[in-house]
Amino acid sequence: MTQYFVNKDLTPRIESDFIPKLLYICDVDDTHTKFPRAMHSHNDMLEIIFIKEGKGSNMIGDQHYQIQKNDILIYNNGVLHDEYSNTNSNMSVYCCGITDVKLAGLPRNHLVSKEQSYVLHSGEYASNIESLLEMMYAQVTGKRPGAEEVCSYLICAMLALILQVPQENVLLPKTEESVLLNEIKSYIDKHYREDITLQLLSRQFHISTYYLVHVFKKYTGFSPIQYIIRRRIGEAQSLLINTNDSITKIAGLVGYDNMSYFATLFSKTVGMSPKKYRHFWTENE
Repeated sequence: MTQYFVNKDLTPRIESDFIPKLLYICDVDDTHTKFPRAMHSHNDMLEIIFIKEGKGSNMIGDQHYQIQKNDILIYNNGVLHDEYSNTNSNMSVYCCGITDVKLAGLPRNHLVSKEQSYVLHSGEYASNIESLLEMMYAQVTGKRPGAEEVCSYLICAMLALILQVPQENVLLPKTEESVLLNEIKSYIDKHYREDITLQLLSRQFHISTYYLVHVFKKYTGFSPIQYIIRRRIGEAQSLLINTNDSITKIAGLVGYDNMSYFATLFSKTVGMSPKKYRHFWTENE
């Protein structure tokens, strides 16, 4: 038998004044992942996705990613992400929401910096990370005594393992076009509930509508109007899942006065009506 000693001079990556807390955990199969989760972000929390099976496409922040089995997706607090439809991929994932994460040098509830990739290839760490998620899921669904405390320790272990996974730097070009794009996106993200037209954006940024659409689609893959719709529908999805507000009220909150038009856009984007979507998720909860 060989006895191994660990380094006694431990410098924790997670700041000691913060104890990470699990808010929720989901084991999501392909009956759910085949429906897109449109553009949204999370406030005061960090979300981590582990791909158990399948593949797909995601937009996180300003980058588009092709994802596959054993990838880890990091959704920092406040970072927009868009999960496209994965109809034929048979994707299944673990998804968990965490708060009170604080790493040295990063804002609260951030696991990677904006200069690094939001998708990590777990490689040799995959089985251990998946096992930790399985244990957390069993604790929560089994309603075991002390499950919250156990999950806090398991989260710390999982985060420490994720931080051992090699990270890639993402060098985003600071061109005149990319700067303009970020300004346009920031404006839309702030005002997407309002009546925004191409003409309004064109006047706001002193450019032609043709150039506006060209630059926006070149970098995001969406036209400005498509982007606005996905921002609104993504917010509506969050409200349908997390609140008891009426569908009519939710339509108004995301910028649609016409309930019929909202329902049509929602069904076209998500693949089912708002009412069915709410029932689909809350029933399975």
